[in-house]
Amino acid sequence: MNEKMASGLKIILLVISGVCASVATADGFYVGAGAYKTDASLDNFGDHAYTPAAFVGFQFIDTNFLMLSAELGYYDLGSYDSNNVEVDASAVTLAGVVYFPIGPLFEIYAKVGIASGDVDVKQAGLQDNFDGENAFGGVGFAFDILDTIDIYAEYLQFDNEVDSEMYGVGVRLDF
Repeated sequence: MNEKMASGLKIILLVISGVCASVATADGFYVGAGAYKTDASLDNFGDHAYTPAAFVGFQFIDTNFLMLSAELGYYDLGSYDSNNVEVDASAVTLAGVVYFPIGPLFEIYAKVGIASGDVDVKQAGLQDNFDGENAFGGVGFAFDILDTIDIYAEYLQFDNEVDSEMYGVGVRLDF
């Protein structure tokens, strides 16, 4: 694990633990984490990596037909070294999530928002850093266990310099 990834994970874990401690009895808050396969491509470069992600959110509308949430997340978009190109990318995200319940235990959802990305590219002795805000979005589904634990699978697309796509699974804990 590189230093940037470790510091990003420490920050998001600190935020998650703070949220958990302060809202242990509040309805609507949730935390989650997952493991993702991340694909990246840039010009004639393409590679994949297995990366972590974590998020906190608040569900402000919860009905039998529709649920709406706001979510803050950290996504490690991977570190790659291929064809004399080195890429290291991550993103902090702010998203809106809309859920559609399908029965009592299953839901599908769409996520869209803004990602503050940090992409470092080293190629042929040159180094570029692409920091900035880009759009991202995705779709997924979740299986509800014990009404407070969800197992999810999702696909995310980040509109950044390395065209990052993520496929992942994880756990979301509802408070």
